[in-house]
Amino acid sequence: MLNSLRIAFLFLLMLAVVVPASIIAEGSSPAKKTFVIEETTIEDIQKALASGQLTSEALVNLYLKRIGEIDKAGPHLNSIITVNPHALETAIALDKERKTKGPRGPLHGVPVILKDNYDTADIPTTGGSASLKDTLPVKDAFMVKKLRDAGAIILAKGNLDEWAHGGAAGGGYSSLGGQTLNPYKLNRGPSGSSSGPGAAVAANLAAVGMGTDTLGSIRGPVASNALVGIKPTLGLTSRSGIIPFSLTFDVGGPMTRSVADAAIVLGVVAGADPDDPATYQSIGKSYKDYTPFLKKNGLKGARIGVLRNYFGANPEVDQSVNAAIKDMQKQGAVIVDSLKIPQDLIDVSGKIYSTISDLEFKWQLEDYFKTRGNALPFKTLSDIISDAEKNNLPLNANVLGRLETAEAAGGLQDPYYQATLKYGPESFRRVIDQLLKDNDLDAVVFPTSGCTAQPLPGVNDASYKCGQAPGSSNLASLSGYPSISVPTGFGSDGLPISISFLSEAFSEPILIKLAYSYEQATHHRKPPKFLK
Repeated sequence: MLNSLRIAFLFLLMLAVVVPASIIAEGSSPAKKTFVIEETTIEDIQKALASGQLTSEALVNLYLKRIGEIDKAGPHLNSIITVNPHALETAIALDKERKTKGPRGPLHGVPVILKDNYDTADIPTTGGSASLKDTLPVKDAFMVKKLRDAGAIILAKGNLDEWAHGGAAGGGYSSLGGQTLNPYKLNRGPSGSSSGPGAAVAANLAAVGMGTDTLGSIRGPVASNALVGIKPTLGLTSRSGIIPFSLTFDVGGPMTRSVADAAIVLGVVAGADPDDPATYQSIGKSYKDYTPFLKKNGLKGARIGVLRNYFGANPEVDQSVNAAIKDMQKQGAVIVDSLKIPQDLIDVSGKIYSTISDLEFKWQLEDYFKTRGNALPFKTLSDIISDAEKNNLPLNANVLGRLETAEAAGGLQDPYYQATLKYGPESFRRVIDQLLKDNDLDAVVFPTSGCTAQPLPGVNDASYKCGQAPGSSNLASLSGYPSISVPTGFGSDGLPISISFLSEAFSEPILIKLAYSYEQATHHRKPPKFLK
């Protein structure tokens, strides 16, 4: 199958090269009617499609051409594992449907890149593992089905940290996909584990990316690639049909170039799934449309707390995030500064996470393998480790070590695991809830990442500066609460910097309102120049 997919991709690229870098409607003024894919939004695409200036077929060709020029050649970002050989066929069908029935909604004909841990029945799903090369799931993941039902085009599957386990410095390495580069500086990593969709959307290889987040795996890549990312409340979006890491923490969500696009995608994918009971708690708390919360004056009168635990690793990051806080104040926000998470909770956060995630991965991966049917040659984590060793697969040593640690973990009835599961996440929720209540806050803010993107393995980059500070990703992950990350600017090394907003469960409407208001007042997103 791999050879046939490669042939299909080469054929698609041959078709794409005859399409210009922009589309101009016949008889129109190029100054007014030229459609350019760089930095385009979902709204831009829909306007162009509605006017007849653009077709989804032409749009897919434009993106395929760009993938060929930037991902597979040129800077060789290497963000894509598999291009969907059916993408053009789907686009043509959706163009016909638009003419006869009208669009299904805002994602009709819009190309999406999925992290390659989302099941797709027509494209291999691998988790970045060479062991799963060419293997097809039985059906689409629940969120993938929702995207397709909304008219989205699955353009490609993006690279990731293998099995969503962080390993290589800078993130973005898997034994199947190799190393993804950061489009802003090619000797830096894109962060993980949703590295492929992050780098690809930042480089304008698609309009939308879909990532997953266990401990910052959406938020890290969007911070390193000047994107907007939503890590939803645990239970707002389904995990069925996604290769699990730890279902106590796993969530899936959008990675886009704007808050508006993220809000559109969230409305499409959110909702209860009978195959993921955790989503039942979203009933009555989720929305099919989050765009009404896109308020330019959303910061006016909002009370924003600043968590100072997560500053101090890099002076430029601190300066950029502090400037963002001042910008929020200028927009009418009331800033409550110098708040802190108790240090003793931060001190045990790593132990809480590893105790739960290492044990759950082993058993939940086995459950996931059962959903893949008899065609999958693996049944257990032990099978995966044995295959990697037998075939000398190029796993990152840290990832292999984490797999072996997980394999050695006990059963789900282990008393220490059970106690950690009961008290750990609840401790985070209790502290955050109390902090919000005591200070009458709408949300808290902090740097998404304490430093800019890390150099790739073996790279000595003197411009990289990173000291010691707690990682902020555990707040949303261990509590299960939502967080949205938005760019605040760039460091002197040319790398993006971001701020995160966080609040209580199912507070996505509040976070979208605040993030959109900040974004529209500042507009810090800039496309990469692919600097070496």
